[in-house]
Amino acid sequence: MKKTLWLTCLLMAPPAWADPKNPRPDWVDSASLEYPRESYLTGVGIADDRPTAQDRARGEISKIFLTQVSVDTALTESENNSSQGRSFTQSVSQSVQTTSRKALEGVELVAHWQDAKTQQHYALAALDRRKAAAVLRDKIADFDRQATRWNGELDKSSEKLQKVRAALKLLALLKARADLNGDLRVVESEGKGLASPIDEPAARPKAAKALAALEIAVDLSGAKSEEVETGLISGLSSLGLQARSPGSGRADIIIEGKLETRPASSNDARWRWARSSVTLTLKEGASGKTFLRFDQSDRQASADYEEAARRTHKALGRKVAQRVGEAVTQYFENQ
Repeated sequence: MKKTLWLTCLLMAPPAWADPKNPRPDWVDSASLEYPRESYLTGVGIADDRPTAQDRARGEISKIFLTQVSVDTALTESENNSSQGRSFTQSVSQSVQTTSRKALEGVELVAHWQDAKTQQHYALAALDRRKAAAVLRDKIADFDRQATRWNGELDKSSEKLQKVRAALKLLALLKARADLNGDLRVVESEGKGLASPIDEPAARPKAAKALAALEIAVDLSGAKSEEVETGLISGLSSLGLQARSPGSGRADIIIEGKLETRPASSNDARWRWARSSVTLTLKEGASGKTFLRFDQSDRQASADYEEAARRTHKALGRKVAQRVGEAVTQYFENQ
């Protein structure tokens, strides 16, 4: 009996290193009883000083969000216009980041503890799930209202370019919604998210079909320009835009350009360098009006000059495809 009592007392006694005046909080090693997981998202930061530990605690919560938050300026559709040089897609994307940042503004530093033995600082940050979810739900509802509008425009419009405009905006909104809904599933303890009022499995291919109907003609001149042209057409195809070389029929968008390739200087005799540049002009097919002109260049090396030149052409094809895709998107979204 005495042995049993002595063993029980030994097990109940705190370890020798424990400080009864500064007990180790539960949240250092496990979930916090004061801030249960059902109601709060929590993050623990550890560092040699308190401010760093607090920053790390906040950072642990921000990692939970699927959306990368990198801006703090709120943007809305009404703020988007051509003079700002920002497309509707870019505006919506930054609005997603801003919404996630707003949800993270609810993060509070709720506890701090310093280990007397190691002198390390521990900080606990907490985010009220209910409040953060409300912020996300409000923005998702806003995206749903806009998406419903553009889905309707896509269905009722009979004019090809209007359908392209509606399709681009609809796809941008559906992507933004999916990003925020992913965050909502993390924030809400049930992990369900918010059901969409739109039949997305039907809406996405419908929008893609409208984009594929857009006719883009690519006409580049200059030695080996077909290598850049091929890369440009292939790159646009990966973005859902169909392009072709000039042929019969009037195109909706005309891309004209001239390629120049020449040797580039180098201090290393082992390598041959080539530098290629292309000037592209984007025009409306119907009016011939230019809506964008830009230059793009690339520099590559190889033991053989012709191979170096070929590499510049391949790289240019990828670069201009991305730039043209963004320009076409912005052009139609800002109509």
